[in-house]
Amino acid sequence: MTDLHIEQYGAGEPAVLIHGSGSWGIDTFPAQPELGDEFHVLLMDRRGHGQSPPSAVIGWPTDMHDAVSLLEELNGAHLAGHSTGGTVALLAAGLRPDLVRSLVVIEPTVWGIADPGRPLPDFALAQREVQARGPGMTAREFWEAIVAAAGIPDPAQAASSMTADFSEADWAGVDVSRHEVWAGDAPVDLVALAAASFPKVVAAGAHDPAIHPFAASLGEATAQINREHRALAERIGAAFVTFPRSEHSPQIDEPAAVNRLLRDTWHGARRP
Repeated sequence: MTDLHIEQYGAGEPAVLIHGSGSWGIDTFPAQPELGDEFHVLLMDRRGHGQSPPSAVIGWPTDMHDAVSLLEELNGAHLAGHSTGGTVALLAAGLRPDLVRSLVVIEPTVWGIADPGRPLPDFALAQREVQARGPGMTAREFWEAIVAAAGIPDPAQAASSMTADFSEADWAGVDVSRHEVWAGDAPVDLVALAAASFPKVVAAGAHDPAIHPFAASLGEATAQINREHRALAERIGAAFVTFPRSEHSPQIDEPAAVNRLLRDTWHGARRP
């Protein structure tokens, strides 16, 4: 199999799960190995993340081909991804829809779908600019700059609060993420995905400020992110699902509900 580090659980139909930035497989999907009671769950560490080897280019230009190679080795699989990993899943599914049994993307980093032809929102442009400067920063500087780009007040204090209990592995994840190619303008093939017949789901957190203190400070950013996710679902013919008690990571905030969604989607994709 591929030289990527992949944690595998269970047997049955294969399901590949792809993590987001600043993280790795089991860190992003800690509750999903239980789906190994029915399925062959594969948690892929993207290149440079977790225990996978690095590559010359870190991010979606490399990851999408790694995901396709894994799908080829498995002769097809269910595909799911979170955040940047959701974008990678969209890219891979657009490249080889014939190898995808179902697609679930959770809070993918996509831009320009809700308002095609218009400039990206200011906070998205700010995030892209920070990502471009990332290699020249320390991990801590990069994290604070990303928080500031999101429009959160007092970014230094917010970044300190967010990282108070970070482990060495967490900081290693941030360190590699500052070298990534920004995923916000990755060339997702919406036409190919719309034409694909496999089940598709776009999932998102509700970002309720009464539950999550940073949600209120994001303001227009949260509203625009929600618009992008809804627009993505409409463009590719996917179901749109919101998790009411979740922020950016429903698979962590509401693991039982996300596992039900994954299980139901994977069951529904089975051929007679």
